[in-house]
Amino acid sequence: MNPKQKFQKYAWTMVLLLFFLYAAPGAAEPPIGQVPDPALLETIELLRQKGIISAEEADAIKQRGTLTAPPELREATVTGGSDLSETDKVQDKKIDALQTETRLNQRADERLEKERIDPLNDFARDAAWAKRISLGGDLRLRYQADYFDEDNGAFLNPSAPDEVLNTTEDRDRFRARVRLELKAKIVDPRSVNVGKVDMGIRVATGNQDDPVSTNETLGDYFNKDSVVFDRYWLRYSFKPELPIWGRVPQLSLTGGRMPNPWFSSDLVWDDDLNFEGAALGLQSDTLAENGWHIFFAGGAFPLQEVELSTDDKWLYGGQLGFAAVPFYGFGFKLASAYYYFSNISGQVNDPTAPGVNDFSAPIFQQKGNTLIDIDPDSTILTALAAEYHVVDITGEIDLSYFHPVHVILEGTYIKNVGFDQDEVSQRTGIENIPVEDEGYRAGIRVGYPTITQYGEWNTSFHYRYLEADAMVDAFTDSDFHLGGTNAKGWIAALEFGLYKNLWLRTRWLTSDEIEGPPLAVDTLQVDLNARF
Repeated sequence: MNPKQKFQKYAWTMVLLLFFLYAAPGAAEPPIGQVPDPALLETIELLRQKGIISAEEADAIKQRGTLTAPPELREATVTGGSDLSETDKVQDKKIDALQTETRLNQRADERLEKERIDPLNDFARDAAWAKRISLGGDLRLRYQADYFDEDNGAFLNPSAPDEVLNTTEDRDRFRARVRLELKAKIVDPRSVNVGKVDMGIRVATGNQDDPVSTNETLGDYFNKDSVVFDRYWLRYSFKPELPIWGRVPQLSLTGGRMPNPWFSSDLVWDDDLNFEGAALGLQSDTLAENGWHIFFAGGAFPLQEVELSTDDKWLYGGQLGFAAVPFYGFGFKLASAYYYFSNISGQVNDPTAPGVNDFSAPIFQQKGNTLIDIDPDSTILTALAAEYHVVDITGEIDLSYFHPVHVILEGTYIKNVGFDQDEVSQRTGIENIPVEDEGYRAGIRVGYPTITQYGEWNTSFHYRYLEADAMVDAFTDSDFHLGGTNAKGWIAALEFGLYKNLWLRTRWLTSDEIEGPPLAVDTLQVDLNARF
């Protein structure tokens, strides 16, 4: 019972006691007439005004019977003596005391409630913060064997022309990759309808000199491995709460070091490559039940900032695509992209100003592109001979009649429309240099698209053909042909789930050169993967 209820009970008891003392039959002083006792009526009215009893309750008490007082009180009422005033004062003091006690009890209850509720509120705020954060990551342990043909030619390392690449000695390596990612919701559209803002940070093994690999090769006298920031991005996205013409479009803007924004294959971009810059994404519809949508991706990404020149190297790209599921069990996706590499070709140094154009040499290379020596001195400094403006057409057909098993057909075709034979011949000094500016990839995957549970599996087979100047070799798949362009061959793979989020993958990659000295490479990879 709370303090107010206690006070009401006390007041009722007092009123009834007075009623039975002064108005009940058999009282010591017989009633004189039927004149109501003014003091009692005033007390009842005061209790009603202070909210202790309701108006209905006050009327019920008055109608219960005739309220009379003892002779001395009646005489005091009739004569207007001071006894009635004293009685009022006593009653007021009692009521004020009860109200004071009630307020004190209410404050005590409020203090106790605050002591209980505040920690709960703090916990709720902490829990809400935690709900906005998600952690994930993966670990891969790999055995890799590289087998070289004994008739392979000798090749200089494009990134270090004074070094010779290993093209004849078979190699066995144990490698590892670790990635840890944090994602956070900054602005939740459920609370503020201005869109959503989220961010992501991922650290990984690897180094700052190789953008297309996060592998660490074991065998360095147990030395500790390095960790780098693999991703850090901030993304704003918005879609309306209500459909527009039956569709819910979405706009996104991402800045920082982000995942690949394009729908593409590893013929063009290595799977471990991340992009630095800003990207815009548009999707005409996000409702799966509508069955089709158009999407667009565009971005600008700085490749190399040059302090003493305005010829900074940039990548600009745009892609337009269409995705649809016209009927159950059949879906397809098709997109065309254009990648424009600005200021990426080399500029030969002027003998009178040695080193002034050294910046035009790429920071990182694999192998395959046509190169020129931009240093007229005895040293060698290689740079790209061609321009690269690449058209990329990628498609995918997903047959899911036997869900959860899928049959996925994949294909990619690229062409470097920026390759100018006359210009490259002039730069290299080779007349009518061969035009090697195309590439394609085709394959099939059968099984579970993503392995998450025990017993899930998939297998795949792909054939690829990538000419020397079809794409900038620095960014292509680093596993096939051990990286770069000017390679053809096939890849077979098998994956099998060993436990929840634990699976095994094996791949066999066999490749040969397309043009130039022979370079045949076969690679076996056996991976044990885990994710959380």
